[in-house]
Amino acid sequence: MKRIAIIILLIFIFGLLKAQEIDTFLLHYAVSKGDTIIYKRIIQFDKSNNIFHVKDYFENGQIQMDAYYSSFDKHIKEEYQCNYHSNTKTGQYMEWHKNGQVEYSGNYKNGLRSGICTSWYDNGQKEAEENWVDGQLHGNAKYWSADGTLQSDLVFIHGLSQNPKKVDYQYLSYTPKDYNTDTLKTWPLIIYLHGGSDRGNNLKKLYSQGIPDQIYRGREFSFIVISPQCPEHTRWSTDNWFENFYTEIKAKYRIDTNRVYLTGMSLGGSGTWYLAAKYRDIFAAIAPMSGFTSHMDFIDSRIDKLTNIPIWAFHGKIDNVVPFEETERIIKKLEGKNKDLIFTIEPEVGHWINWLVYPNQELYDWFLKHDKRLKNKD
Repeated sequence: MKRIAIIILLIFIFGLLKAQEIDTFLLHYAVSKGDTIIYKRIIQFDKSNNIFHVKDYFENGQIQMDAYYSSFDKHIKEEYQCNYHSNTKTGQYMEWHKNGQVEYSGNYKNGLRSGICTSWYDNGQKEAEENWVDGQLHGNAKYWSADGTLQSDLVFIHGLSQNPKKVDYQYLSYTPKDYNTDTLKTWPLIIYLHGGSDRGNNLKKLYSQGIPDQIYRGREFSFIVISPQCPEHTRWSTDNWFENFYTEIKAKYRIDTNRVYLTGMSLGGSGTWYLAAKYRDIFAAIAPMSGFTSHMDFIDSRIDKLTNIPIWAFHGKIDNVVPFEETERIIKKLEGKNKDLIFTIEPEVGHWINWLVYPNQELYDWFLKHDKRLKNKD
């Protein structure tokens, strides 16, 4: 009898093993030019429910990610907020810092964050606790600094902040070399919105990329360029900052208000879509780049505000930080309705498409083709 039980157990275990497929290999992940992280990746595929259980490990053996997917490309390493074209998160998703401290824990449904998602600093202090529903912030969201100080306690409904503060954001400014020569001349303005990694209270961070990077390198522009800085743990849509900001810079600089242009990348790309939908009449043209659009209903509900504004949008097809579809979906809604619509897709480019755009002259020449006075004559 005991022998029969052992045989049955062995058959059961063998059946389980046959139902599982395990793949182990080294994944080379390029984090920047010349900088690559090598992860040990273990993928266990459960044939009984068609779920991929994926674990990634740092080179020191410390686990980095533990996640479940209903579809999965084993060669893709995406961020927690992103589901690449072929990858769909489902259930619990976790990440760890290299020192072994948990970095992130979230829940996903059909590839979208749903439920409580929490992140921690590498010292163990909680950084954020957010409520998500179908990929949108919905409910309470709290944020802390690394020393444990509560920075903000917010409420969101379908991604939109319900208790926005009227605040002033600090900013970098640039004026053309001839700005002081003719004191009666007004100049076109570019408002540049940075990405998520440049948030904070140190304006020097803004020189890391985009138009401020070009200015830092000594490039001259025929525009006034103003680059506001978004505080930590906020989005460009969290606070009521823009109206104060725009009133201030109009009073401080000689701006041609018929030639005001808005552009930004990643978080700033999302902010570009949002501000254009909210303050359509201010901008002569916009150029959003690689930004989320499905994270709030506000953009979709005001899509009609974007049909009469020239738009040049950019997104890399293999972006594994913000999915390409986030721009594509808005473009599809505008096709046939907006006659001044351009969508540049780079098939072999990821989230760093901004490095192909801002260093070149084409975007700036395109901006100058658009003047609200000319549009009004039409």
